Amino acid sequence: MGATGNRAIVLGADIEALAAAATLAQSGLEVHLIDRFEQPGGVARPVEIHPGHRVPGLLHETSLVRRGLLTHLQLEKYGLDWRREERALHVGNGDGKLLTIARSSVDSDSDAQSYKKWRGFVDKLAPLIVDILDSEPPESRDPGMKEMLDLAKTGIKLRALGKADMMELLRIVTMPAWDWMEECFEDPALRAGLTALVLPGTVIGPRAAGTTAMMLMREAARGLEPIGGLAAVSKALASCCTKLGVTMHLGVAPARIQTSGAAIPAVTGVELENGEIIETAIVLSTLDPQMSLLELVHPGVIPHHVEAQVQSWRTRGSSAVHLLALSKPAALPGQAERLLTASSPLELERAADALKYGELPESPWLDVRDWTAGDSDCAPDGRATLSVHVHGVPHELKGGWTDGSRSQLREQILTCLEPLIPDLRSCLVADELLTPVELEQGFGLRGGHIYGGEQVLDQLWVQRPSLALCRYESPVEGLFMGGAANHPGGPFVGGAGVLAARRALRR
Repeated sequence: MGATGNRAIVLGADIEALAAAATLAQSGLEVHLIDRFEQPGGVARPVEIHPGHRVPGLLHETSLVRRGLLTHLQLEKYGLDWRREERALHVGNGDGKLLTIARSSVDSDSDAQSYKKWRGFVDKLAPLIVDILDSEPPESRDPGMKEMLDLAKTGIKLRALGKADMMELLRIVTMPAWDWMEECFEDPALRAGLTALVLPGTVIGPRAAGTTAMMLMREAARGLEPIGGLAAVSKALASCCTKLGVTMHLGVAPARIQTSGAAIPAVTGVELENGEIIETAIVLSTLDPQMSLLELVHPGVIPHHVEAQVQSWRTRGSSAVHLLALSKPAALPGQAERLLTASSPLELERAADALKYGELPESPWLDVRDWTAGDSDCAPDGRATLSVHVHGVPHELKGGWTDGSRSQLREQILTCLEPLIPDLRSCLVADELLTPVELEQGFGLRGGHIYGGEQVLDQLWVQRPSLALCRYESPVEGLFMGGAANHPGGPFVGGAGVLAARRALRR
């Protein structure tokens, strides 16, 4: 092994961890990656439901990969390719027909021109929003000259939008999506389709303040989708890590981040659960903040005010994932690859209401993805593999998760799917329901939260995961954080790991 000062350890093996490890290794460091799971990728690793049937990761949102931050790794050399056209989203409109929402158009007589105008406004905001997503948050506690200049540059970009668009952005940014969508569109299915995809990762509905800001972030940041889903991204990153000489310790969990006993604590190494100790002065953790700072670091090392901030980080899981293997093509209406069953914002709000009381929604809305419609490797010829996300499913279910409650949810999902796939039950070969509890246990997601922390205004940007930790550094010298709980985090994958690694290299 090389000298300790030339060594770095990355904790975790999801996309953020792999991106961080590759970035550190590319700079010439000896990098060790440690994760308790035997396969890298986290929620972006392939999951086999039945022999020959697999999904390329659990996440449906694949157009938000931070490609610009990953450019330096040249992942296309490792087999990663991108779809040239973004898939359309299909939304049920309640009368058996579908509304098709593409990036540039919508097949609605009443809203076609309104949508074109709306899209033009969002596209005008995109450079400003993408710049914020792909940059370190500013130092908010004691900003220096660089931070002041960066904020000034952001202000100039905001002003460059023009007075009308700047004032409109400031007017709507804290609005509920419900209200903004009512201002913009007549069709309730269109309003539901644009709103629904920002609700996973939250415990709120479209009437909540700030949901417009989350919609703007998603719409502005959308880009090309990786062929093969996020699993293709994690596979390319793993190959890149191997090429760069990263040593992977998979199937073995970190037991303790070792620190010095000095007045200013500093990292000295990582102890594995098998007793092995790897010495280092740099640890970059992509695990959740509670695990990184409260469980792996000795008690008393982290200052009390930072502990309090970490304990306040909210990871309330609100989605379940149902995976299905079918003996025939799914043939969703309109040959849809991705379909939402909610026909109005009211359905979205009612599902969120159930979360307030820890109950299952009476009428859940589904985000259905037919992976075999766009990836022939996900099922044998003539068969299909579906992934269904159900929003409004609490981790802390009243009465607890039992065989009865799981069966109830499964039956609700199948009942909702039957109008889309009439012979569903007869062609269902196998299925696997992952409640938030299973997501927590099987993928290391605290609270069963698929995005590592709630996507709401007070948990974004300089508050992700807190003011004291937003710039990827911790109170322990040499300990950095760059997981889904860090900016840009959540569905904006591949950004936090790279930004954290760059911060570590500068320090």
